[in-house]
Amino acid sequence: MDTLRRGADGLLHGPINKKVWATFAGRKAAAAWARAEATRRGFGPSRNREVQIVIDGANGLEENLRKEFAGAIFTLDVRHVEERVWKAGRAFHREGSKELTAWVKERKDLLYNKKPQVLLTWLQEEQERLQGKRHSQGKRAALQKLIDYLEPRLAMLRYAYCKRKDLVLASGQVEGAVRYVVAQRFDCSGMRWIVENAESLLQLRCLEVNGDWEAFFAWTLRENEQKLHRHEKVQICTQPSKRSAVAA
Repeated sequence: MDTLRRGADGLLHGPINKKVWATFAGRKAAAAWARAEATRRGFGPSRNREVQIVIDGANGLEENLRKEFAGAIFTLDVRHVEERVWKAGRAFHREGSKELTAWVKERKDLLYNKKPQVLLTWLQEEQERLQGKRHSQGKRAALQKLIDYLEPRLAMLRYAYCKRKDLVLASGQVEGAVRYVVAQRFDCSGMRWIVENAESLLQLRCLEVNGDWEAFFAWTLRENEQKLHRHEKVQICTQPSKRSAVAA
């Protein structure tokens, strides 16, 4: 998550105060963190401030985030759409051909510069035009797959609007974060994990990447002091997991 500031030139500048967070707890937990972090930054549910959420099209993720961010601009990562446009184009033209490149470019121009319904209408009309023609079954099937993917996600395909507003079109920052937050720490040679241990280390990894150690130590000290004032037990170290030792 990051915050952007619109400058005098009309463009959005940033990122400001970028934070990464990851969990094995699932999409609902991720949505709850995003809601809390956005509220902390001054983008609460009752504030009329612009929030954009870029996602990969997963239904579960979208559903949980829409519950937390009513009125936000949801954007489907344009790279996922482009991949499916290329796949459909291969039913019409040979891989690596100039004709395929030109076919995809025409569809991408509609995607980037027109309302999403324009592209969907073209696909539907093209499918109808091919109806009954010889050797068209594969082409019509490819177009149908693309239509089935785009139609329920039309509201997230407002790329022309996003370009005018200087908003984000792709989730490359998130995919990059997955690589350096998770993969570089957890996917090293010979590593094996159980969820209980991995979750704890994942949170520490986020602290390291965000540079939040001092804030974490201060928070831990406050929490322990409050427990001691309430005469509660304070656990300094965790009990070793019975499954922490993995046989070679």
